[in-house]
Parts: sequence; C-alpha cells; structure tokens
Amino acid sequence: MLHLCLAAAAWTSELANDAASSPPRVLVTGATGRTGSALYLQLKADSRIAEVRALVRNVTKARELLGCKACDESEGVFVGDVTKPETLTAASTGVDTVAIAAAVGGGASQKEMRAVEFDGVEHQVAALAQQNARALPSLRVVLCSSMGTTDPKPAPFKGGSVLFWKLNAEAFLLGSGLGSTIVKPCGLSSGEAGMHGLGVSHNDALPSPGTFLVARADVARVMREAVIERSAGLRFGLCNDPGAKVPADLPKLLQEARWPWQAR
Repeated sequence: MLHLCLAAAAWTSELANDAASSPPRVLVTGATGRTGSALYLQLKADSRIAEVRALVRNVTKARELLGCKACDESEGVFVGDVTKPETLTAASTGVDTVAIAAAVGGGASQKEMRAVEFDGVEHQVAALAQQNARALPSLRVVLCSSMGTTDPKPAPFKGGSVLFWKLNAEAFLLGSGLGSTIVKPCGLSSGEAGMHGLGVSHNDALPSPGTFLVARADVARVMREAVIERSAGLRFGLCNDPGAKVPADLPKLLQEARWPWQAR
C-alpha cells in the first residue's frame, strides 16, 4: 500500500513539473469585456503563451474587439456562458489555465450577481478541473476580483453588494485545490498600459495615499504576468502608485504581492 501511495505521489509530482515547464494554454472568460478583451489581446501577442482561447457570448462583439475572422472554435473562440456549466466543456478541455474576467455590469440584480460572480466562478473552476487529466495543483486560475471586500456594508460607489459574491468566489477558489492568483483592483479606469507606477497591498489598504484608480490595461498586464509565471497562492490589491517605477516591473510586483512568510 505504501508503495502505491509513493508511486501515486511521484506521478502527481511529475505531472505538476511537466505543466510548470510547458508554456501556458489559457482560456480567457469574459473576453469581450473591457478588461477581458485587453487581457486576451495581450496574451495573443505574447510568444511565451502556447495557446489562447476566448469564451464569449456574442460573436459579433468578439469580431469587433478580438480581431478574429471566423470567430469560432477553429480560432479558439468559444461561445458560452459562465452561468451554464454545460457550455464550458469544450472551451476548458486541453487548457491548463483559466483567466477569469467575466463579471456583471451595473444594475445587475442579486440573482445575476450570484449567478456570475459566485456560481459562475465555481462552474469555471469545475470545468477546468474536470476536463483535464493534469494534477489539480498544476492547474491555474487567475481571477479578477475587486478591492473593498473587507467592508461588510460597502456603499454602492465602492462596489455595493456585488462584493459579497466576489468575496465568496475568492474563498471558494482558495479552497479548490487549484493554484490561484486573485487580483483585486481598486477603481478601474480607461487608458493605456504602462503609463503609471503600480502598487500592491493586502486587506484593502491603498499602496499609496490618494490612489484609487488603475487602468484596465494594467490589470490585464498583471494578470498576464501571473499566467506566464504560473503564480499561485497570491491574493492582493492593485492600484496606481505615483511613487513606483514606470513602467512597472511585473515579476517584482508579483513578488511584492506575497506575504512576508511566503517563499520569494
């Protein structure tokens, strides 16, 4: 029995090492959203990524934003809905990473918030885990969440009740058995990537006084770096930091996002 256990542990370790040494194959969900489309395009342009897929609900929108032509599975574009688990199977088969940028917009009902922000994350993680033969610790999820989740009663302008469901999704992901990175941006803005210094923090602290915004394109850059590094065990706030280097040193930023007791 001991021999079998040791053999199983060795096999699992071998799978994890193989995954870590292979270029990522990643699915971006919410790929036609403002953050998701930026992330998809950045990943597509990066030679360190083996394959990039997009999960979209609207092919016409995908054609406008993602630069696809057929905009079908032959180009890695899959039509699906994170609230409908049966639509995630094909897109999740064969990838080792899911970058979650799917989120509700303003005016969503509580039912919609739960369906997308919490149940939807569970569905995406389950699809990744169940459609791949890799050991769970070798799989990766990079989640775009939000700052503000330490506030039990956040005001609407700070995120409102959707933060409850985002926090529940974070807790689920951390206990899922998959390696994860949770990026919690402060207020999101438009604008080009790399124009501002970036700072990371924990527990909703601001990295620098008076900083409340971060460009979606910069959030996408940080998520892309987490995909490439196959980082895990990270959960951090992300904001502009006027005192930080421009453009940000992304590998160093992810190191700074670790707690002091985590290996660096």
